[in-house]
Amino acid sequence: MSVAALARSIIAVGFEGNCIADAPLEELRAFAPGAITLFGRNVGPADALRALVAGLRGIETLPPLIAVDQEGGRVARIGEVVAQLPSAMAVGAARDVDACERLGRLLGRDLAQLGVSVDFAPVGDCALDPENTVIGTRAYGSDPLLVGRFAGAFARGLEAGGVAAALKHFPGHGSTAVDSHLALPRVTLDEATFRSRDLLPFAAAISGEAAQIVMAAHVVVEAFDAQNPASLSPRILTGLLRDELGFEGVAATDCLQMDAIARAPGTVAGAVAALAAGADLLLVSHSLAVAREAAEAIAAAVDAGTIPRERLEQAAVRVRALRERYATLQPYGGELDAALPLAVAQRAVTVLRGTLRLRDERPVTVISFEGDAFDGAGGVRTERPSLSTALRARRWKSEVMRVALDPDDDDIDLLLGHLPSLGDRNFVITVRRAHLYPRQRAAVARILALIPGAAIVSAAEPYDALLWPAARTVAAIYGDDAVAFAACADVLSGRAEAAGLLPVPI
Repeated sequence: MSVAALARSIIAVGFEGNCIADAPLEELRAFAPGAITLFGRNVGPADALRALVAGLRGIETLPPLIAVDQEGGRVARIGEVVAQLPSAMAVGAARDVDACERLGRLLGRDLAQLGVSVDFAPVGDCALDPENTVIGTRAYGSDPLLVGRFAGAFARGLEAGGVAAALKHFPGHGSTAVDSHLALPRVTLDEATFRSRDLLPFAAAISGEAAQIVMAAHVVVEAFDAQNPASLSPRILTGLLRDELGFEGVAATDCLQMDAIARAPGTVAGAVAALAAGADLLLVSHSLAVAREAAEAIAAAVDAGTIPRERLEQAAVRVRALRERYATLQPYGGELDAALPLAVAQRAVTVLRGTLRLRDERPVTVISFEGDAFDGAGGVRTERPSLSTALRARRWKSEVMRVALDPDDDDIDLLLGHLPSLGDRNFVITVRRAHLYPRQRAAVARILALIPGAAIVSAAEPYDALLWPAARTVAAIYGDDAVAFAACADVLSGRAEAAGLLPVPI
């Protein structure tokens, strides 16, 4: 195979379009990538998605890997075609490692039946910084031993279900609040602390051979390499991941078009550096033109002797071996429990104060602090899930009053002026990251002063759950997705018992 073809074969590309007619199949066929990553922009109706995936797998005799970020909770590119799982933090709160593995098997089976061969999951990062929202509920918790057990279990489940798992974001993205989509984060911890905490879940999962892919983070871990992010660091990708931890699978980068790399050294230069450092699969997710430039730059570096041909061939062999393994998908054929995601989400509900129960059959007003009430995934503008919708599905009369995440005083004045006219009913306040939004915190305090019996439900990370000492009832559900709200509605209405334990300190 030519150097140019080898270079293209180690790149994972993405494209616009959510049906086979819109997919650039001829361009993809000419490029012959090692993998194709699906995003929400590629997900249309179920039949269209199945036809699209089949078409993508058919662009080469040896199908490219078809990958997706399908973690559960707020990172779920594909909707109801596959099982909708609770967030990792909810799974951690439920404290059931066996159920975590079964969730992975269920999702892996569904993805494999769809034609997807790689899930960029699980997250092995620890939730260590309350201001870190890029990881947040995507982490199983803050305890590295707990995180390692759950991440390993979910990865084993995915692979038993029929897809390759990708452990991310190596060697750890939990100790920095900077989002690598937007800037380059730095972790300044000493090496001993980083090894005993941030790195430990990855080391545990790797030693257990839980995942065939490890995805490197665009994070500078100064204890190992003060100059380069992990995704471009020979010390981390080769010295730590390969030589020390003994990982023999595919080392992937996070998307090289994220601003942490795109700003400097740039996506194309970053691709060359990542390969030289020891990466095998290079993600260029948003532009085929940029992916072509990256492949050309890699080929030029090999031709110039900057990167040994052997390094490129080694990466290509690893990626090709994974493609061969998943050329024919073999979804898990045993019995699986489709109700498991909701059952786990129910057990995850954590009551920190009071009793999370609605009073008799009085109507419910949900005061929801949130951003945009609509989601544009798949090109279709649909209303986002809400607790009120979940309650109505359980035959409770319910309405939702939406408030901005960081509301103006005038908006709260209007709300407070209206609430007394609603009479004696159930009130539930769903909060999101009020510890990061001072005006949300103040607004909730004003609402509680008027309605002392209102229940507080934290619908993101639980760090804000104890901000209001006057609140009589406080609970955490670790997500604002449909399964989290359904579980909360079941607990509120007495259909399920809350048994969750906080997976992070607050």
